[in-house]
Amino acid sequence: MALSKYIAACGFDCRDCPAYKATHGNDMEEQKRVAEKWSKAAGKTMTVADILCDGCRAGGRLVAYCASCNIKTCAQNKGYPSCAHCPDMPICPKITQRKTREMLEKLKKELGI
Repeated sequence: MALSKYIAACGFDCRDCPAYKATHGNDMEEQKRVAEKWSKAAGKTMTVADILCDGCRAGGRLVAYCASCNIKTCAQNKGYPSCAHCPDMPICPKITQRKTREMLEKLKKELGI
């Protein structure tokens, strides 16, 4: 199984992201709602332009948060399409969320890594 360009380095499927859905649904009201919700969650103002996204590995627009993601940057620097490909993943200190670790373990199994 090949890794979809919509699977982020952290194992998340970008097509499940509210920003991706609002972007590709061309839904301006939803884009505004996502920007407002994420602004509150992040404690900083996010505009519609900040949440427009084509997917982490698809090439194109990228949510501001994902553009600066240290997990994505680490995988890219090591030459891996995802952290599931990295032999250090099980002990990586950058992966702090249990959900992220679970997504990556599932991805490893799906890819046969």
